[in-house]
Amino acid sequence: MNISEFAGEKGLQQRIETALNLQCFEFSLLDKISSLPIKKSHAVRRLGSYVARRGEPVEIRLQFALEEHLLIETFLHELAHCLDHLTNQTGQPYRRAHGKGWQEWAVALGIVPSRCGKSAALNEIHEKRLKIVAVCKKCGFELKRLKRLARNRKYIHPECGGRLKLV
Repeated sequence: MNISEFAGEKGLQQRIETALNLQCFEFSLLDKISSLPIKKSHAVRRLGSYVARRGEPVEIRLQFALEEHLLIETFLHELAHCLDHLTNQTGQPYRRAHGKGWQEWAVALGIVPSRCGKSAALNEIHEKRLKIVAVCKKCGFELKRLKRLARNRKYIHPECGGRLKLV
């Protein structure tokens, strides 16, 4: 799937064209971004991301398990990153991710220029993936994480001062 297909499916094409008009850019920019791929993100703590390499856009990654309104807002958020990169930092590594240029594009696309979002559906997926990695010998507290703790270290439970036994 690419930007053009996703925007058409979600009814966002007119919104994107309006944003380009508001920012006084030609539709040649729309041609440049329309074939940019949208891929599924496997991250469970991030709603989406814009990926660029060597100063050129590569893809937009979205977590499709999001609620529908959040999926659309996240898509527009990441599209604002892409448009900011192409209009303000062409050919350079993408910097100042949530700076003035990005904020202007976010407003033009009709979203609140905020940095982080929360999703109940994504949080539920994250909670299901957590595993018990250590247990406190003193109080029985179970430490849950996605990744194991390093085996060559000793850990102390900050609440009670007991040693954590790795599972």
